[in-house]
Amino acid sequence: MKSVVIALPQPEQQTFASRAAAFIRSYGLMIFFTAVMLTGLVLGVLHEEVPNKADKLFLPLPATYEELAPLAVFADSFSSSFIFSASLCFLALTPAGLPAIPALVFFRGYEFGILSGYLCSSYGFSGFAYFISVILAGGFLSSLAILYLSQYCIGCSASILLALAGHLSDKPMRESFRELMVNIAYSLIMLVFASLTDTLLYCLIGRLF
Repeated sequence: MKSVVIALPQPEQQTFASRAAAFIRSYGLMIFFTAVMLTGLVLGVLHEEVPNKADKLFLPLPATYEELAPLAVFADSFSSSFIFSASLCFLALTPAGLPAIPALVFFRGYEFGILSGYLCSSYGFSGFAYFISVILAGGFLSSLAILYLSQYCIGCSASILLALAGHLSDKPMRESFRELMVNIAYSLIMLVFASLTDTLLYCLIGRLF
């Protein structure tokens, strides 16, 4: 009597190199843009020449602000981040977005770094406390939204460049554009939430400075 041998498929063993490659394919752009923004942030903090009217470019600062209505604070916070997002979307529709989108992300970090350096150098511990307690949470959320959107914007820009060069990309242009539209909506929701956070913290804590 012959025995019956059943061969079961063995699970595929993934090497460290294959896992690293899969991780880079999934999160490589996000890591790249995060590094670009952090570089801009560090250089902005180290920047010695702070604009004389830096308090007019951002949310009101200690000892310089007037009482603002919550709606005005929300509009101020949302508009500053929306400008960056709208610029990213515009660049996504041109081949020029490949070099320009990382530059814009760098400038976002640089601007935020200048703000933090200005607060700390001009107002000392009070400015540092204001930055940590009022500005940091909303700034982090809005920066995260910009980082999230930037990877889809540069992907769409790359697809346009490949199409103009006569090469096929991994995704059809229509699919890349649809994906970009969906993620623009997601990022706008994140920006609204970040601006609401800014408004809430300003009304609860900012007016104490």
